[in-house]
Amino acid sequence: MRPVIIHSDAGNIKASIKLPASKSISNRLLVIKSLCDAPFRINNLSSSDDTRILGDCLNNKEHYRVFDVKDAGTPLRFLTAVFALTPGNRMLTGSPRLQERPLAPLVQALNELGAIICFTDKHGFPPLVINGNDITGGSIAIDASISSQFISALLLIAPALPKGIELTLKNNTASVSYIRMTLKLMEHFDIVSKWFQDVITIRPQKYQPTDCTVESDWSAAAFWFEIAALAENANIELHGLSSDSLQGDAAITEIFKNLGVQSTFENDTLRLTKCDAATNFLQYDFFETPDLFPAVVATCAAKNISFRFTGLKNLAIKESDRVKAMVNELQKFGFRFSSPDENTLTFEAGTPLVSAREISCATYNDHRIAMAMAPLSLLGKKIFLDQPSCVSKSYPSYFEDLKNSGFHVKFSENDYF
Repeated sequence: MRPVIIHSDAGNIKASIKLPASKSISNRLLVIKSLCDAPFRINNLSSSDDTRILGDCLNNKEHYRVFDVKDAGTPLRFLTAVFALTPGNRMLTGSPRLQERPLAPLVQALNELGAIICFTDKHGFPPLVINGNDITGGSIAIDASISSQFISALLLIAPALPKGIELTLKNNTASVSYIRMTLKLMEHFDIVSKWFQDVITIRPQKYQPTDCTVESDWSAAAFWFEIAALAENANIELHGLSSDSLQGDAAITEIFKNLGVQSTFENDTLRLTKCDAATNFLQYDFFETPDLFPAVVATCAAKNISFRFTGLKNLAIKESDRVKAMVNELQKFGFRFSSPDENTLTFEAGTPLVSAREISCATYNDHRIAMAMAPLSLLGKKIFLDQPSCVSKSYPSYFEDLKNSGFHVKFSENDYF
């Protein structure tokens, strides 16, 4: 796999970007469509690897018995739930990294609802075999502190269960905004739910077919906020975002107000420009918005803004250990960090940049690491990234969009985008 080389000789970034569709919304809609008795149209469906893999698996669930979801964590969790109520035996497996990502709380909850699921190798981790049957539903509890996707997977199938689900969330709930997104999308298809204190109740119901359009991805927008923050001047238009978004990562607008980026909606276009309001110190808890961490930590380090970040524990079980990965790669620029515990990362401003003009960075085959490191070429560095194709997991056109906004993007001596 060829590395990509990124550099920029222009501090003025002017761009008009059609962001990719939200894969989080797209994946939930595909599950709803698979459980709906009648077809409906999904406009602007994500072209990401995750969504493609989930769609292929759902479309072929009656035809195959072994499903390899590669690195796709969301499809793994959602398919585990859908296959549990689909008659027949199926195996779910994936990449070596996926087989390190925990699944026990979801499987335990499904088995308590009447499913028959077992792990084939290491208990609590893929691969797993699912004996689909007519699970009944009922009252269960789940540790909500590990992954909101466990909860969303259960909620999405709840209307199809004869007893529905009464789900008690134990411990602090991670990424609450994604659970709200799931329930709001279900409401679009006439599913009624009740969330009182730590209990979510969904009675047996039927999804009603309704055409819908997927909004653009706020998680992908984060890297353009990073670019705007690091550029000398910026005028960046981001298309397809909603000012009343279902996505919790829309919080990026408030975070980057503190990092020198002003964002203004003009119809369905978000315009990013520079402002003079950059702080000297940022404190933020990423427990509800973990996908924003790579872009924010890279921006703060590059702008020499001290920080104290918390809510980081669950980042260890993403496509990579994202805290460790970002610290490893940012240290190559001369930045130094402290981690008093597994949930916290701090940075003190004042670290000088290394003098090297070329820096080779690992992506850990993690799309968000790759997309967070590329904008650091605005520091006057030529950035070499391995495994650049990993961005296809969520943003296949990322490097092409960089090139169209003035970055030099090179894959071989004579091969530019």
